[in-house]
Amino acid sequence: MSSISILTAVVAGFLSFVSPCVLPLIPAYISYVSGVSLEDLKEENRNSKRIIVNSIAFVIGFSIVFIILGASASAVGKVLARNKKIFDLVAGIIIILFGIHTAGVIRLNFLNYEKKVHVRKTSPSFFNALLLGVAFSFGWTPCVGPILGAILTQASTYDTMSKGIFLLSFYSLGLGIPFILTAFAINKFFAVFKSVRNYFKQIEIFAGLLLVGLGLALVFGIGLHAWYIVGVILLSLSVSILSLENIRLISAVSLFIFLFSLILISGITFSFEIISSLILAVLGILSILGIRKGYKNERT
Repeated sequence: MSSISILTAVVAGFLSFVSPCVLPLIPAYISYVSGVSLEDLKEENRNSKRIIVNSIAFVIGFSIVFIILGASASAVGKVLARNKKIFDLVAGIIIILFGIHTAGVIRLNFLNYEKKVHVRKTSPSFFNALLLGVAFSFGWTPCVGPILGAILTQASTYDTMSKGIFLLSFYSLGLGIPFILTAFAINKFFAVFKSVRNYFKQIEIFAGLLLVGLGLALVFGIGLHAWYIVGVILLSLSVSILSLENIRLISAVSLFIFLFSLILISGITFSFEIISSLILAVLGILSILGIRKGYKNERT
């Protein structure tokens, strides 16, 4: 596995954490696993040790399930390795659909659902928090589902089970470490969340275009080389910034990053990288237009 694949998995995990379906619920999950009310979480005299220990158990719980899913996906990929080109094409198309949905270009109804697992309230303990983490991993939401699904699809393209386990381990790290840090400094979270929630749409665009870039790499057989991924990240970032409602001087900088990212993705000669960059640029423009239309509707 390349370091780029690992970086992509970590970023995907972090994007799952800051997604609109997960981030607002983080204090509630921490409250549930620790047995400390939301009001008490804001106080300095809370039981910090119990909060952190049970939060770690919660992370271990959902990580176990994600890693098992990664191993299963790779096992399927190993069986289909004889038809790798066809399988990569199908996997790439699936990831692209996840990305288009996440970026808000086209909403796919079958992804717009939430499966909730109801867990009976019990006294807080390490084991009960671990079980809640397992339950959380099965609570697919419109935000986490496409991102996790894309990483699992990527894992299914590997020919060994260990690679799938490795990939989903880093995805779990990307999702779990911010969760534990939040439990450690929950007061800071409440302060930061007020600012972050204003940019949920931009986070979705960034995550969506990143997934599309990953899918295009599979479809065209580009490979996840460093320059391509850096270019996709910069393009996704610039589109996210350009989609903000109030853009002034920073728009010029964003446009420069946008154009530079196209160069990184495309290279000098005509290739599938150029086609990928053009597709990403078009989808980025459509995402921006969609958000701008939403801003107008909100004002009216």
